[in-house]
Amino acid sequence: MAPGLAADGCRHANSAVAVRLAARARRAWLTALARRCSRAAVLAAALAAGVAGGAVHGAAAQPMPRMFSADVGLIFSYVQADRSEDFEDIMTRVGEALAASEQVDRRRQAAGWTLYRAEELFVGGAVLYISLLDPVVPDADYWVPRILNEAFPTEVQALYDTYAGAFADGQMLMNLTRVDLEPAAGGP
Repeated sequence: MAPGLAADGCRHANSAVAVRLAARARRAWLTALARRCSRAAVLAAALAAGVAGGAVHGAAAQPMPRMFSADVGLIFSYVQADRSEDFEDIMTRVGEALAASEQVDRRRQAAGWTLYRAEELFVGGAVLYISLLDPVVPDADYWVPRILNEAFPTEVQALYDTYAGAFADGQMLMNLTRVDLEPAAGGP
């Protein structure tokens, strides 16, 4: 297991200096990008870089449950490039488990969960996967090992080992609130 990762592949509270340096580098990259691109491209880049405010790191202190408090959620998963196929296989099984569940909320999770893979490699050669949860199912647990255990109890240990072993640098969870950009009545 990589240093600094909990058993579930989540990032521990690492050195504050390293976190600040990484954030500064991402901000500089986004600033340079903003000078050349549209707002939509900058938003997409910000999401891909995981720098939007209000992030909740999946620290080892709270590996489960994975619940969201907003209407939309994101999960950033930083996966080793040579393990991306394993990660995608596991996430396919998660989708199957949710879609076939007898629980209505699990089927609702399946309908609102979309997985994206960044085409560019991330810092350190990791592959960034972004799970868009739109809409979030209130009070539903999005912890992958729990979902796998519900559907595949006899396979869960092997599935979990593959899932946890795929991470390069854990996950980051984020709650999103929509910002209304429409001008107020009587405005410009």
